[in-house]
Amino acid sequence: MAFHHFSRWILALMIVLVALGMNFDRAAAAPAGGADKPRANVRLAQMYRFEQLRLRVQGERLTRADLFAAKFDVLIAKLKAKGQNTAALDQALAAFRATIEQARTEWNAAKSTLHSHAGFGTDGKVTDADQARATLQDAHNHMQQAHALAKGAFRDLRAAFVAYRKAHRNVPEVPAPMEP
Repeated sequence: MAFHHFSRWILALMIVLVALGMNFDRAAAAPAGGADKPRANVRLAQMYRFEQLRLRVQGERLTRADLFAAKFDVLIAKLKAKGQNTAALDQALAAFRATIEQARTEWNAAKSTLHSHAGFGTDGKVTDADQARATLQDAHNHMQQAHALAKGAFRDLRAAFVAYRKAHRNVPEVPAPMEP
């Protein structure tokens, strides 16, 4: 329940940021001229803070992925105790963990990029606009990749579990109708 509430909050925050004109594409395409330089620097600083927030949220989600996998371990153990074949679920869970590790690697790359502060001062203000744009683009790309990997891992694990449940229903077979 809290996860859905948190997701709605993040979605609302992103909508507000986009409505205020702070989306990534517009700031990255900001002119390098002197007239818009302070404004572009403010946008880059805001995007930097937003990417740091996004990094923290993704880190929390990756931590919850470990808890999610632990719940599946418990479920698989219960099914094995009942004598059911859980090889498909074991394989799906192993693939889930491997993909989450790949997502964590991408997340760590984004974290190191943002923590390098290239183009930004320690206070988060822009010191070099071109370098700041490159930093934000690199971190953004890594976080996009981490998100795609994690989303795919959750989707695939859920699909494997749904297929397992469908294959192992306790529905009695309907007898064939008698011939007259």
